[in-house]
Amino acid sequence: MFINSLYKRENTKQEIFRDIVALGGLPFYLLVAARAAIGPYPAFLSQVVIALPVLILLARLGRDSNLHIARALILVVFTSIFYKSPQFTIFAALVWAGMIFSLVRLKVPSGEIARGIALGAVSIAAGYFVTLLIVPG
Repeated sequence: MFINSLYKRENTKQEIFRDIVALGGLPFYLLVAARAAIGPYPAFLSQVVIALPVLILLARLGRDSNLHIARALILVVFTSIFYKSPQFTIFAALVWAGMIFSLVRLKVPSGEIARGIALGAVSIAAGYFVTLLIVPG
């Protein structure tokens, strides 16, 4: 009985780690973009819409990068810019740090995580600067 409860507890931890990482999943990313499309948020929508194909292109050029952490980084940065709230930014950054912790606990290679972060950062820059060129104000 004791071994069975330990096994279940370990499975629960792994499941929680996977759930946290899922915040960087494509369905969640598209859900955020769809919500931005409903409201009058052209800059935010443009940023997330431009960053995604840039990320996809970069991921095809390089290999073994974690796209969950990259997409989550994009959302953390752009939603933080959108909300302009230090409290939200701290919260989002802590959740993102929890994603990194979860990926490490799930035994994702550190190089894969680092490459995902780098691809996310480049995609953020592209989304941000292209948006400045195409969205007035």
